[in-house]
Amino acid sequence: MQRVLPETTLEKNMMCMGAVFIEENHLLDDLYEIIGSDLVDGKELAEDIKDQVLDEVGEYFFRLDLNWGEEIKADCIEILQDFWGVKSREDVLKNLEDIRQQGHRVKFNVLRGIVPAEGDLDGHTLEKFKQVFSFDFTEDQPVELTTEDYKKLAQWFQRTHKFLREPGILAWDAARFVHLARLGFVAGYIDDNEAWAEILKMAPIADGKFDSWMDFAQSFLIGRTFWSGSEDPQMKTICERLLGHPASPWNFYPLS
Repeated sequence: MQRVLPETTLEKNMMCMGAVFIEENHLLDDLYEIIGSDLVDGKELAEDIKDQVLDEVGEYFFRLDLNWGEEIKADCIEILQDFWGVKSREDVLKNLEDIRQQGHRVKFNVLRGIVPAEGDLDGHTLEKFKQVFSFDFTEDQPVELTTEDYKKLAQWFQRTHKFLREPGILAWDAARFVHLARLGFVAGYIDDNEAWAEILKMAPIADGKFDSWMDFAQSFLIGRTFWSGSEDPQMKTICERLLGHPASPWNFYPLS
């Protein structure tokens, strides 16, 4: 029998890190319709009620199969191919390893380390920033940025010093990792044991590295902006809902 739900607190904490991608489907309000009557502001849940609430939270946010069913398999295969370049079990495992080893956070940290936390940017700093930013682009993927574009980008990195703690954009990589493991499972490329084993490989890297879900959300959003090149209001709204919604798994599994 497949194991689609986490069993340990560590596994649940890791699944919480993937909640942003689950809430893209607007599940919090649906979950609240089920558990809302048990959530009285300022009142501690009785143990038996709490267990029921946590079970429902898990059904919505923690399942490896995304609670979608077999009919979604073809869609997951397409998502993996189109957005991850994944077409096989080997591709899934390789992508998971790449995120675990460096993800987007390594290049981000190098670039952020080049620019000072504040103050003007001199020509030498900007040139070094440009070289590092563009070094891994290919001829098929040219960088069409002007000197002024690079300056604005470097200034954006400067501003991130005010909002990010030591983990940098680790939350972005951790959330992507959990979601990729799920997609790989639903697509049939990896089985449940492999998926949980991979998620636990990421745990020593991500678990315990954030002071709060607010820190995690900030790290995630800045990481996504770094990846996409622009802010995403929808993702910001999702993070805000997870931080404030009474049915959010982030309320039941605090990071600190």
